[in-house]
Formats: sequence, structure tokens, C-alpha cells
Amino acid sequence: MTASTIVGIDGSATARAAACWAARDALLHHSPVELISAACPSAGLVAESPHSLDPLRRRAERALSESSRAIRESSGAAAESPVRIATRVECAPPIPTLLEASSAARVLVVGNRGHRAGDRVALGSVALALAEHSRCPLTVIRDPGSTPPERTSAAVVVGVDGSPASRLAATSAFEQAAVRGVPVTVVHAWRDSDGSDVDPAAPSPEHGLAWRALRATVATWLDDELTGLRHDHPAVRVRCAIVRDRPARALLDHAQAAQLVVVGARGRGGFDRMLVGSTTLAVLQRARCPVLIVPHDR
Repeated sequence: MTASTIVGIDGSATARAAACWAARDALLHHSPVELISAACPSAGLVAESPHSLDPLRRRAERALSESSRAIRESSGAAAESPVRIATRVECAPPIPTLLEASSAARVLVVGNRGHRAGDRVALGSVALALAEHSRCPLTVIRDPGSTPPERTSAAVVVGVDGSPASRLAATSAFEQAAVRGVPVTVVHAWRDSDGSDVDPAAPSPEHGLAWRALRATVATWLDDELTGLRHDHPAVRVRCAIVRDRPARALLDHAQAAQLVVVGARGRGGFDRMLVGSTTLAVLQRARCPVLIVPHDR
């Protein structure tokens, strides 16, 4: 049987949105869904009596019930969801609980911020910790109030830079596009500066002969990079976007019309000790569509 789709639930609107997205994704991958709610907010909470955590446990059970109902309503099912759903309450903090669950999961799905995070928080502490340490792919779902309706026919977008992490991300992106029956947009971008040192009156290098020659070289390299994936997924239409821009900005630009963005945990510019690269972090914080992070040690 396919490994479970694990969803972190805390009673927030983002968690319910994550549960609904996870159920649709699990249906495509023939995967069961497990909703997990942590009833203990921190490791330092010490129970004064055997029943001191009962209120937290009841709140967690209520959050699980609300998310299960949201899945049924989003799927149009009156009585039960089209996917198999299990629920679990853990009397432990959310980060270690979900990290442990990620060891055997197909994918881990969470909201970008919990119910305690303010509106200005783009990425909560739980989502960030999971992005850094999850042992399986992690999908982060945005606050439904700031997210456009899901475009089921929109492309899957992936960033490719030639690093091992980006190759894993590209493999995952093609798999996601294949099960959804949608195109994949492969973005390759680079720029050595943020553009502040460029004379705005100078002609754009994108229109010069040197740029056209370089772009042709990169296109040949990218075509070679994707040969195996095209062979494995012949039905997936591929669009390549080669731009001279900062990778995060290029990915965010294409993410505006995407249903999913796939990135590696860190690219070729990341240091060995970096758990999440700067491009991945920027996309996590600012993309309005779901973001799938593929761990580098997958």
C-alpha cells in the first residue's frame, strides 16, 4: 500500500485548507490520509495531574473533527470522504510529533502558519522547522484568505539549477504533473547580483548576441537534464523558461499562475550546513500557491 499522507492539524483555517488539499492529492496518489493533532503545545508543559491535558486533548479532537468535515464538504461527499482518513491525537509538541511521522510518510502537509501566528507572519515556526528537518517531501499550504482558487488545469512549476537537490525536485514535479494531467514549467534562472548595480539606461543584456548565444547553450544543457524525465513521462507537456533573473523572483513570477511549485531544500549555492536555501525560503514565504519541498536526502 502507498505510504500515508500526513497532515498537521491545529484548528486553524490554514490547517483545514491543508487537510482539503492533502485529501485531493492523496486521492490522485491512492494514498490514505492521517490527520495528526498535537495536544501538548511545548515540551516544557508538565502535567500536574493525569487529567490536566484533557482540555487540550478535547480541543485537538475538535480540530480533527472540523478538518475531517472540511474534507467531506470540499469533496462534495455528504457522509464520507472518497479517501480513507484516520485521525490521531498525540500528547506531545507538534514539531517532534510530525517529524517522527515524516519518517514513514509519502508526504507531509501543513499550513504556512498556525492559529497563534499573526496575519503578518508569512511562515510559522512549525512550518519552518519541518521545512528544515522533514524526512519526506513537505507541502506548505497558504492561508486560504490570501490564496486564489485552486486552478486544477494550471501547470506545476519547478526550479532547476543542475544541483542534486533540483534534480530530485524535477523528478517530483514531473510525477505531480503526470498524475494531475497538467504541463510542467521548468524554470532556470541566474543572476550574480540583485540588480542594484545595473544602469537602468543601459541596453538589456537579454537582447544582445552574447545573451542569445548563452541562452542557446543553457537550453541545450537543460534539454539534456530533462531527457530522462521526458522519457519517463511522455504525456507531460514541458515548457522551459530560461531567464536572467534571481531564482526566487523568477519562480515567484511563474508561481502566480501555477497550482503547485516544487523546489529542492537547497540549491547549488547552498552551504552544506544550510538546511533550507535562500531561494526555497523566499518561495515558501511569498508564493501564494502550495509549495512542495523535496528534501536533499530523500
